[in-house]
Amino acid sequence: MISESGPSKTAMRVLALVLALAGLWVARAFLLQIAFAVILAVAIWPLYRRLRRRAVRPERKFFLPLTFTIAVAAILMLPFAVVAAEAVRDSDSAAHWLLQATHNGVPAPGWLASIPGAGRWLVLWWHHNLADPHGAAALLGRIDAGAVAGWVSSAAGSILSWAMFILVTLLALFITLRDADRAGAAACQLAHQLYGEFGERFVTRLAEAIRGTVNGTIFVAFSEGALIGLGYGFGGLAHPFAFTVVTIGFALVPFGAWAAFGLASLVLVLQGQAITGALLFGYGSAIMLTGDNLVQPALIGNSIRLPFLWTFVGIFGGMSSFGLVGLFLGPAVMAALFLVWREWQGLEPPRGRRVRERRRT
Repeated sequence: MISESGPSKTAMRVLALVLALAGLWVARAFLLQIAFAVILAVAIWPLYRRLRRRAVRPERKFFLPLTFTIAVAAILMLPFAVVAAEAVRDSDSAAHWLLQATHNGVPAPGWLASIPGAGRWLVLWWHHNLADPHGAAALLGRIDAGAVAGWVSSAAGSILSWAMFILVTLLALFITLRDADRAGAAACQLAHQLYGEFGERFVTRLAEAIRGTVNGTIFVAFSEGALIGLGYGFGGLAHPFAFTVVTIGFALVPFGAWAAFGLASLVLVLQGQAITGALLFGYGSAIMLTGDNLVQPALIGNSIRLPFLWTFVGIFGGMSSFGLVGLFLGPAVMAALFLVWREWQGLEPPRGRRVRERRRT
């Protein structure tokens, strides 16, 4: 008689590995969205956990993750909503300006002649092409409608792609928050089974790394945008609040805020305030250089106990490898690597401190 026995542990591990690789292959188009959702969930987990303790009714446990998901969606969409609102509000002014330009021409600004070396040539070109109504109409009429339509179509495709990215991310965020307890317990249990006490500590420290990265990045982006927004107000820029919101949103992306305050400086220059525009650009550059290269890496590195160089490489290397998600994923990966390195070298904190870390999370 043949006795039946369960599969060996080695066979189970091989089967689990094969299925895991197959699952990753199937879900490869959504891995970044899922990773972004997990990062957001880990970042807001302390606040979410405090509020969830008060939600004793089952229906509240459903509406709480939904509320957090809607709040995150509102924050992600705020810069785009402000830009769209300002564009709609100023569309009539832009159309009126274009009509006046084709009929009356565009007078040359007074500061154009003061540009060293090229001022005289620029004034002559302006008078020939823009100040003269016929020249302005001919110049504006040379705009290829097909090229404009192609650009609009490409921009619409990019917007649709980003909208789908955000939609999948929000759906994954809702599910992650709803099932966070079971997912966290399963992750800790699996890590403990594979690596013992180090596995649990690894999961804890990785969560701290993600939380510190997100909080540090958002804090620096808000601070940079708010400080540059003061420059918008003192410089007399139109719509300073809208520019400030856009700058804060773009500051989350390396070099994104440069485009925002660079455009604001160009607007001031075109309005005849060349000195003010130059001062605004210099002021914004000083803030961004200090914030992106000194404050942000130091703040993130201190929160997750990473060396400055490791954090710097994690931020910019993550962006280069994974796009926007890499801004948060890169430092987390470097923190995981650094933790494994310290464990390998026997440099991890003593057991008492490890216990305190687990209790804190």
